[in-house]
Amino acid sequence: MSEGAVFETERLWLRPWVEADLPMLASFSLDPVLMRHFGRADLLDDSVERLQRMQRFDRELGFAFKAVVRKADGRIIGNCGLKPITLAPEVMPLARAEDIEIGWLFRQDCWGQGYALEAASTMLEWGLSLGERVIALTAASNEASWGLMRRLGMAHMPDWDFDYPEVEEGHFARSTVVYAKERPS
Repeated sequence: MSEGAVFETERLWLRPWVEADLPMLASFSLDPVLMRHFGRADLLDDSVERLQRMQRFDRELGFAFKAVVRKADGRIIGNCGLKPITLAPEVMPLARAEDIEIGWLFRQDCWGQGYALEAASTMLEWGLSLGERVIALTAASNEASWGLMRRLGMAHMPDWDFDYPEVEEGHFARSTVVYAKERPS
């Protein structure tokens, strides 16, 4: 796939984020429940910077996080996709430069309906077509997220777990777990 790739599942489209989506992207950053496991002390609208970063990844690498659009009503319900590892090598020394990170974030009213699994399955398949290993990381406290990692067939990599450097010391979301899946040989 190349820049601007669009994916379709049974109930979803996963498409590039565009400027018109900024209000929805901002709503994710400003939702205290969604940001709870990111360890942010302040809710901050970083949507313009995130949009530019996703567009740059798509343009330069051919992959990025995508807007998840529910076919039934055309509404954006989440963010799911791939990105390069952006953490410093000393934070994740066992990661390889060519590893790809997968991630997701969905509106609260869409939790428990299988949308995250549906979107992430498609993105994981895409990631494994691009590289040999896809990794995912989340706060150890985010049971729903690492539960999804397990349902995706990803394996916990306990030797990779770390304290997220941008999260304040002592914050419950600082402890980070890492899962990975390798391309079948």
